[in-house]
Amino acid sequence: MCLTCLGIYILEYFIRYTRKRMGNNMKKDLVVLLFGIVLITVIFCGCQGSQVENNYETIFESDVVNLLNYTIESRTDNADNIVEVTVDGRIGNIVDRQLRIVVTAEFYDKNENYIGEEIYRIYGLRVKPNPGYSTTFTIKYNGEGVDMVDHVKLRAEEIT
Repeated sequence: MCLTCLGIYILEYFIRYTRKRMGNNMKKDLVVLLFGIVLITVIFCGCQGSQVENNYETIFESDVVNLLNYTIESRTDNADNIVEVTVDGRIGNIVDRQLRIVVTAEFYDKNENYIGEEIYRIYGLRVKPNPGYSTTFTIKYNGEGVDMVDHVKLRAEEIT
């Protein structure tokens, strides 16, 4: 259940509770509803404040899987310094055998200088007849130079 749905559910419960205790009064219901919406908005605004989407350039290389989709986000501290870059993606098997894959994310600055890398291993990526069978991965980098990351090179290789 998402946080917004939970907030709305709690708000509905509160309105029903106040009706039982204080009777049906549309003005009270409206005031409670508006107060609840403002309160939920204020509470949930801070939940996503540290996530900043960036337009990182990405290069993908693989002979055995396709990169179906991905997002790259950075997380900042209270002083707006980037402290972590996260790559979330989905890859799909394009060969006729079960795969063991290592996904490597290499992080570079704007001058093509290598900053660092992280890996994610996937065991048992299923084969067809499930055309385009896919799985997700998450790679996080928070090492030295994370604040200088400009682009990411993703590589998926079969582990033999």
